[in-house]
Amino acid sequence: MDKNQVDLVMVTYNSRLVLPAFFKSLRKQTKTPFQLLVIDNNSTDGTKAYLQSLVNKPFFRDKMRLVFNQTNTGLAKAWNQAVKLTSGRFLLFLNPDLVLTKDWLGKLTNSATRRQKAMVVGAKILNPDGTIYHAGATGKIRGRGKKNRPGLFDQEAKVRWVQGSCFLVKREIFRKIGGFDEQFFVYGEEVDFCRRVRQAGYDVLYTPVPIYHYRKGSAIPKAKRLQLRRRSARLLKEKWEKKSPPAGIVFMAHPLYPGKKIE
Repeated sequence: MDKNQVDLVMVTYNSRLVLPAFFKSLRKQTKTPFQLLVIDNNSTDGTKAYLQSLVNKPFFRDKMRLVFNQTNTGLAKAWNQAVKLTSGRFLLFLNPDLVLTKDWLGKLTNSATRRQKAMVVGAKILNPDGTIYHAGATGKIRGRGKKNRPGLFDQEAKVRWVQGSCFLVKREIFRKIGGFDEQFFVYGEEVDFCRRVRQAGYDVLYTPVPIYHYRKGSAIPKAKRLQLRRRSARLLKEKWEKKSPPAGIVFMAHPLYPGKKIE
């Protein structure tokens, strides 16, 4: 095994409509060698058939592996499953509703390699219209709603957490702090994980690699999505209020936590 192997990890659940754009950009924009593990959480919309149609295509034949779960295990649990099924030094967790940009993977892995203390490396997440969705979070989410342009959040920076649609994790940190907290079915698991990384004395790094996020990765009804967000917000609040407050996590700055603050 190459000591710097990159394992891309994607979890799908009823994601069929967004997958063609993701895989088109993956083929076009990725020069760095990788292995791709896709875990499907029991989709019913044709996602599984679409994924199976890709496996034997020349570009993916030696790179792509599929796992089909019999139930929807949730995101954090599927991510932990992926950690056990892969072996690379770097794991890069991806949503299915992304469009990647030129040499995105090489830029992220270069940052991770140079910054030895950084155990998590996140990207500059953009909305489809080119405005910033997330440029890392300090006391608040940086850049939210601003039009992306040269000079705007275009330097690496240590942050408190990064957005979970595209972020790199060094395998060694799992041995130090454990995996993702499976109490979080979806939403909030990256905030919790980044907090634990920093609590252990390591860095969470933002790097200005633009990634477009369409925020339609799973066909979850709006009411159900809101319910899941509220549940994760409650779990995060309860978990960290029992310990020392998660410095700088301002709930009003994160889409999970409108109008609330811990500090």
